[in-house]
Amino acid sequence: MRILHVNNQASVGYLLSRAQRKLGHTSDLLAVRKETQRPPDKEASGVKDIFLKLLKLARDYDLIHVHGGVGISGAGLLPLKAANKRFFAHYHGSELRENIQTSFHFVCERLFISTPDLLRYRANVGDRELIHIPNPVLIDGVSPVDWISREAGLSEDGPLRIAHLPTRREVKGTDNVIRGVEQARAQGARIDLDIIEGVFVDEAMRRLENAHICIDWMSPNYDIHGVVSIEAMVREIPTVCNIDRSLYPEEIPIIPSRPGELGRTLMGLWEKRQELPRIGRSSREYALKVHDPMAAARRIEEYL
Repeated sequence: MRILHVNNQASVGYLLSRAQRKLGHTSDLLAVRKETQRPPDKEASGVKDIFLKLLKLARDYDLIHVHGGVGISGAGLLPLKAANKRFFAHYHGSELRENIQTSFHFVCERLFISTPDLLRYRANVGDRELIHIPNPVLIDGVSPVDWISREAGLSEDGPLRIAHLPTRREVKGTDNVIRGVEQARAQGARIDLDIIEGVFVDEAMRRLENAHICIDWMSPNYDIHGVVSIEAMVREIPTVCNIDRSLYPEEIPIIPSRPGELGRTLMGLWEKRQELPRIGRSSREYALKVHDPMAAARRIEEYL
């Protein structure tokens, strides 16, 4: 099948297209190039240019997989729909929660979601079925961190290196992360915090790999983990997040913490830091099982 992914939130479009190629499909990505994402095959300069290029490219593909939902621009896709062009929509967060890219959801025969909390928002798409596809991350060529070389430092006085990668600080709860680290330091923990933002994806991953712990979402408004959590887990880096564990498989190894409890959580990790390698191993096992791009592509394969 010939598949065109449109948009590239958290590089999901890129990773799915590569996995689908391995399954024998022609699968490409149309998106705006961004430093924090894997590069598209077909580059657009902005939202309007994406739409114009989509109209031109659509004839070369059997299926258009739109990441971010379909809003009012879906009116321009109706002639393609009438000509039996197939569409999927893939919601990644705020567009479904805030009901801002949903008005033409009916153009799409399937609706996918990237995080399980989005099941709460079915009413925004006419109570249609929402299919959860766990976010994929790059796995090929990604090695776990070397805990053996780090264990000596863990048994002494640190410091414990923590990475936090916000795209938007107010969404990720960065102020809560800073406050939690300061509280743990005040209780005697030696912690270095690296806030990684505004850098190319390869540089961000290099700095992440230097960390003992990753703190991802720490906003009271979200009870999920993001792609950053998976990037850390696949590298055997334990991850702390404000999550509702009941939304996820029982064996998920993410360390849950409410924003107001983060200082206490970090102090506990500091006092038991020798356990971090074990948590890291469980984290990688989980990420390889649940977030391999091929697993996501095979799940979508059921609906092609």
